[in-house]
Amino acid sequence: MHSRYRQHLCRTPLPPTYHDAMTASGKRRHLSVVPDVPVIVRPSERRGRRDVASYHLRIELDEVSPPIWRQFVVPSNLRLSELHPIVQTVMGWQDSHLHSWVGGEPPASERYEMRESIDEGFADEDDELCEDAVRLDQVLAEPGELLSYLYDFGDGWDHTIVLERIDADEPAPTVSCLAGARACPPEDCGGPGGYADLLTVLASPSHPGHHDAGAWVGPGFAPESFGADAVNRHLRLEVVIRDYWPVTDSKFAELLRRIPHQAAPHVFSLLEHAGLTARRGDIGAAEQAATFHLRWFLQRIGSDGITLTQAGYLPPAVVAEMREALPGFDDWPATSNRETDQRPVHLLREYAKTLGLVRKYKGKLVRTNLGTAMANDMSRMWRHLLDRLPLGTDQIEREAGYLVLLTLAAGTSSDERRDVIAEGLAALGWQTSDGTIVGREEVFWIGRPTISFLELIGAMVEGYVQRDQPMDPEWGRLFARMVLSM
Repeated sequence: MHSRYRQHLCRTPLPPTYHDAMTASGKRRHLSVVPDVPVIVRPSERRGRRDVASYHLRIELDEVSPPIWRQFVVPSNLRLSELHPIVQTVMGWQDSHLHSWVGGEPPASERYEMRESIDEGFADEDDELCEDAVRLDQVLAEPGELLSYLYDFGDGWDHTIVLERIDADEPAPTVSCLAGARACPPEDCGGPGGYADLLTVLASPSHPGHHDAGAWVGPGFAPESFGADAVNRHLRLEVVIRDYWPVTDSKFAELLRRIPHQAAPHVFSLLEHAGLTARRGDIGAAEQAATFHLRWFLQRIGSDGITLTQAGYLPPAVVAEMREALPGFDDWPATSNRETDQRPVHLLREYAKTLGLVRKYKGKLVRTNLGTAMANDMSRMWRHLLDRLPLGTDQIEREAGYLVLLTLAAGTSSDERRDVIAEGLAALGWQTSDGTIVGREEVFWIGRPTISFLELIGAMVEGYVQRDQPMDPEWGRLFARMVLSM
């Protein structure tokens, strides 16, 4: 085998340049050097680091003066799709537009696109490298190398990222912001030129557009302000969102995708405590407790129904039974056994109707076919409640209901619950008729359809006395988790 291998090498033709250097007479001529064709290695063709190091990066917004910049640390093995939300957070953008990247120096430069841009055909067909297939340590391998980040192709915000330092000795690199200067421009202000004009108007009280410009940016905008601590709180939120995101195909996850996390940090911070990452099967006491009131009511109605009073209400004897049999119903202060005086009784009847379980028929309250099927089927009733909550006829009521359920799952106090619902509704774009944001004192009325039902069945306790302390039962938290996972 070895002799054949050597023989094969001997038969390999000599390089053409060597033959050309021989004369016809066999004498050698002077050899000439043939230059090598330069090999172009694009960043995506590099091998990433074997170890994970801390990358110290600096990002600066191009064509803006005075400069807007940040210094931050990230693990070297991030994919560009993972670096994107970090860049958005350290800069202060709202992630409301498309973005892309450009790495490498010409002629080896290349563009990296969002997965959505490629799937929707927005990217160049000849240049469809996806950001989720390229690592940071491929495009930035040595200190001093540059990476461009392009955001909002309409306004045209270009950023330059430079790798300042590599620290391979730091264990378990974490994302953190070290320093920076000046606030991020508002979204949709017209790019660097529009932002310069906006700053001029804001700095000139006598300018005719000063008032409108101030109203547009809002009272909290301060172009010279920056705080690394605030950025790091938002970066911590990124970790929470990544590690504790709800079941991806749930309706609640769809709602969260519509909320910029920068606009609702309190909402997203609760994900860490809400336990929504999987559909939990151990429902135990939650199934029985959540369905008890409705099952008792349907069984009491029976196959014959309940004859109502001439005014259409439940008779006092039935009201008295309900007050005695159903947990929490006898706590209502009124002593009368009229349905109109006993709010829990009236609410249970209305919720049974809303859920499609009962109806009025010829002076009686009777079960629907669905109600009959569920009267003695606890598991089916449980699944029905999971499917129907949150309650409400209007979109804002249902969205407030989702936020209520989040606070219940996370175990917040009544006071914190109000803050979270108000923040979430504002981030979803809801306003009052006069254009102001929804106040924390209004949110309970908006979320009332879901709140009242949860209080009625005992899943949630309104802390009228201890509003700053969580008071909800554990089974109620599990019930809320299950609803939010559907």
